[in-house]
Amino acid sequence: MLAALGASPAWAVEEQELKAAIVFNLLLFVEWPVDAVAASTVSMVLCVSPSNALNAPLKALQGRPVRSQLLDVRDLPAGASRAACHAVYLDAADSARLAAAKPDQVSMALVISDDVDSPLPQAAIVLRHVGGRIGFDVNLEAARQARLQFSSKLLRLARRVNDR
Repeated sequence: MLAALGASPAWAVEEQELKAAIVFNLLLFVEWPVDAVAASTVSMVLCVSPSNALNAPLKALQGRPVRSQLLDVRDLPAGASRAACHAVYLDAADSARLAAAKPDQVSMALVISDDVDSPLPQAAIVLRHVGGRIGFDVNLEAARQARLQFSSKLLRLARRVNDR
């Protein structure tokens, strides 16, 4: 399932590709509200900053099936509306920009971050390095606010599940 979580340190060069694969796999275990996906039945829109290190690796996954939809990775410049995004991937620089944004700009969007030092309250999933591997924590309160449902399989794979 998320077999890519077991990367060895020798693959450090491929860390961004590994993170991109994990982000893609996470999307497979999330259910969005019907009204969030009804507007875009063909595409599952994942937004990422053009300057984000995962931009190119995520775009390499463009067109892959996510349930009954195809992955559509879009650039999200700073200050752009996130209304069309089903999911948003953030790094530390992106998190600082999002912290200044209005909370409703990411409603019904799955926010995935790798900013472990200051995770945003909107981040439902935070990637982190754990013993030479990449694991993730889940924030159920952020998921509820975005009206998202996580698969029990995803919750079992999480390093920590927070229900603030």
